[in-house]
Amino acid sequence: MMKRVFLAFAFRDEDCDLVTAVEQLLASFDVRATTGERLGGGPITPLVQARIDQAGGLIALLTRRDQKVGGGWTTHQWVQDELNYGRNQHKRTIALIEDGVTVEGAYVQHEWIALKRDNPLPAFLGLAETVGTWQREVGRTVKVRILPDELSRLVGYNDAIKCRYRFVVEGRYTEWRDIPPVMEPGGTFVYLEGVRDEYMIQLMAEDQRSTWVSPATSQWMQIRLARRGTNQ
Repeated sequence: MMKRVFLAFAFRDEDCDLVTAVEQLLASFDVRATTGERLGGGPITPLVQARIDQAGGLIALLTRRDQKVGGGWTTHQWVQDELNYGRNQHKRTIALIEDGVTVEGAYVQHEWIALKRDNPLPAFLGLAETVGTWQREVGRTVKVRILPDELSRLVGYNDAIKCRYRFVVEGRYTEWRDIPPVMEPGGTFVYLEGVRDEYMIQLMAEDQRSTWVSPATSQWMQIRLARRGTNQ
């Protein structure tokens, strides 16, 4: 599940209420907003880049800054820089663009949401739909107990046994992925990330001599592995 989203915005009084509203919307999805903590201008610092890298997505508030002579408004360059950096890193991104703001550059064709301060509800409904889509794409973290208990203890105590998992999506298998087992009170568990509701799960445990594998199993059921045979 996505836990953090980077929020790019101008640190000024006019945008405080808007920023607070976005943070509250993210909190309703159990998502925390992280920011760049910059007052404006200058290149993106390594600290800001690291925060964007660690976030599951990026929301940019492209609000009005200076009025143009021929009409329209500029926006805040550093907010655009943070948005462009996130897109260059292939992050999930969305821009809320205030009415009258004109945006130019390589990313003007990307998806964006129109924002009107006197009627912000449509923008926030669109943002909620976007964040909900992000959450579904990211999936959940599912805790799975390794069964039977004999294998659970064996995996927990023997570092030579490696665990892997894959998903079954509409009858198709994903690639096997390594997963570290965690020995806890009550058994040995694995924590699988990126699980969507429709996925089925298959686990494998193996060492140099033996392999244990489960059938593709609904994530809402216990998964029990059976010995498949001896590796040659």
